Amino acid sequence: MVKWLLGAFLCLLVVCSAIIGGGWFWIDQKDFSALATQKLEKATGRTVKIGSLRVRAGRWITIDAKDLHLANIPGGSRPDMVSVGALHARIRVTSLLHGPIETRDVTIDHFSGLFERTPDRTPNWRFKPQKTSDHAETEHSGADKPDLSWFPGLRNATITDSDVTYRSAKGSSYKVGMQHVTFQSDNDASPLIMAFQGAYNDTSVTLDATMQPLKVLRRAPEPYGAKAHITSGDLVIDFDGTLTDALNFDGVNGNIALSTPTASPVFELAGLSGTHPAVPLALKGTFSHTGDNWHLTNASGNFQNSKIKSGTFDLNEGGNGKPDIIATDLNLGRVDLNDLNKALSSGKSSGSTDIPLIAPANPDPVLHVKLTADEILYNALTFSKLKLEASQTPGRIDVSTLALGYLGAGLQANGHMEDQGGHSRVTANIALSHGDIDRLRRTAGLAPVPVKGALSIRIIASANNVRTLNEATRKADLVAAVSMEKGEIAREIVEAASMDLRLLFRHAKGTTPITCMLGVLEMHQGIGKVVPLRLKTSTGVLAAKADFDLNRRWLDLVFASRPFSTSFFALDIPIRVSGRFDSPNLSIAKWSKKGRDLLADSNELTVLPAALRSFASSNACVRPTQ
Repeated sequence: MVKWLLGAFLCLLVVCSAIIGGGWFWIDQKDFSALATQKLEKATGRTVKIGSLRVRAGRWITIDAKDLHLANIPGGSRPDMVSVGALHARIRVTSLLHGPIETRDVTIDHFSGLFERTPDRTPNWRFKPQKTSDHAETEHSGADKPDLSWFPGLRNATITDSDVTYRSAKGSSYKVGMQHVTFQSDNDASPLIMAFQGAYNDTSVTLDATMQPLKVLRRAPEPYGAKAHITSGDLVIDFDGTLTDALNFDGVNGNIALSTPTASPVFELAGLSGTHPAVPLALKGTFSHTGDNWHLTNASGNFQNSKIKSGTFDLNEGGNGKPDIIATDLNLGRVDLNDLNKALSSGKSSGSTDIPLIAPANPDPVLHVKLTADEILYNALTFSKLKLEASQTPGRIDVSTLALGYLGAGLQANGHMEDQGGHSRVTANIALSHGDIDRLRRTAGLAPVPVKGALSIRIIASANNVRTLNEATRKADLVAAVSMEKGEIAREIVEAASMDLRLLFRHAKGTTPITCMLGVLEMHQGIGKVVPLRLKTSTGVLAAKADFDLNRRWLDLVFASRPFSTSFFALDIPIRVSGRFDSPNLSIAKWSKKGRDLLADSNELTVLPAALRSFASSNACVRPTQ
């Protein structure tokens, strides 16, 4: 943007060269607009209109021009590429002989520049006809070394009530308004000071910058030092670094710090209209920009109440109609998604925290995310040691790694989501290991159970036509295998389940080791079954089957000990438990047809998917009981 503005300004100085090149004889003429128009049209191949152009001779040549217009290319979005209401400048005569040109008292009023690509991607800032040979002119490459040896000296320059707009081939516009901009330097060996008051896309911006002398700038691509302080509303940005191509804002490298208590200016500068949540944001790091790459390393800061411990952000501009690509690698501290959800909804959300599951058909930008966090709060759940890796392609998001801790257990998952016309299809493979039964029970608010040990669980889940994580959880179809290889169960439970007659005369004490436990669960949108559920101990083997409905909070369970495994005194009478979760009924299983059917099924093994078969086959309880 700076390069284009300066380029337009230098085009105006061509007017000076045209006049002076004509000889001193013409200097006393009153108006040189016709001559300047002719020369500029020949140089640019465009229609040029100049209302008036006057020149006064002296050691400093004074130029005054009004109502200048440079036509746009055919197919452009407006007639003029550049227009200037008024231009005043003074040029040192001797600088015309040895260069670079030295100027002072430059004032530009009502400058308007439009730099755009037409729908066929033709740039309007190219003034030479496009070549048609095989050696057609190519775009500027970041590898080209900038030549700024010609850069004019600016003693003092002021731009008022002006604007510069870039319009992409897709029609997106990025406008910089310049209400009042000044440049000041005592000479080419002193710092260049810039003060900017204006707007970006109609959002107010002020900038104060101190840059190295212009003689350093002319030595490009040698790094050119600059310090800038930028404000927009409550947003404050500070930059301290260097540029190797200042006019293209390229070869940038330096430290940057950003802070805002509301983030509202960030949304506005990004072109997001409407009301926005107040989200405090602070970020600092090392910023660089070369060619199409924008990079932030050593990033740290805070977002809402979440700490960014370290991270990198990498943006590669797509170009030629391709989407931008953003890659992040962040290490976060404690992330409270409940607090963040409330903030992003401007405090209006009173329901459960939820995460959208959307896989855009044509994402722009395309995201690749690596994320770690010490702690994650999601509704009533608290997770630890999060690790996430996800990547995006058109209509699909792949999660290659999701690992976190929950109540001492380790949870690992992978999967993907696919676009279904505004909804998504979600598929996931989930593994939980070292899940302590008692801790899980207490968190779920259940009564104490006479079983101790650690569970391992494998789940294959899918959900269709969903928009959010909570909806996917409710509508999921899943198959799961639950295993325990080491644990213990109260001895009295095994004897009670087998209806051991010895319980009439004594109270069994202590626990007995669990040799193995295996359960297989199938569920469709909250309705499912567990078959089989087997538990082996040294004093008996229990087998069970259950049907359940999480929506109605209802179950029908039958369990029994296996006669071959229990003592001589065990009656081994099957028991049925059915009804609501909070008030089930107890009966003898063989006294009803439903109970007999459940009992017959309790020794079956559901046909498992391959991913679960290998997990279950390593469990001793996979073999049918007698």
